Amino acid sequence: MYKLNKRANNMNTRFETSTSHKQLAAVGRQMQDYSEEFGKIHGLKHLKEDGLRVLNELSQVGGMLIRFGVTFGTTLKDFTEDDMQLVAAFMKGTITPEYIAGRK
Repeated sequence: MYKLNKRANNMNTRFETSTSHKQLAAVGRQMQDYSEEFGKIHGLKHLKEDGLRVLNELSQVGGMLIRFGVTFGTTLKDFTEDDMQLVAAFMKGTITPEYIAGRK
């Protein structure tokens, strides 16, 4: 019985998503939620094309983060330098409604 349980635990850890991948997926969901909720909270009429582009990129890159590290998911090569900078800016909190509205 012990060997079976030990083997089952080993399989769980082998096929489980790592903590760091779970954290990236959480950030990706936050990025997508921010983009989706932005229009409901702040409206979209006042945004220029570049502001809308930022919201679209938040959704796109957020989806990539959610699928990062899983079988047939995104890899590090799939992210551009701009994608990485967007994630960093979002995590720092510099992507604000004022920042998005100020984009021309």
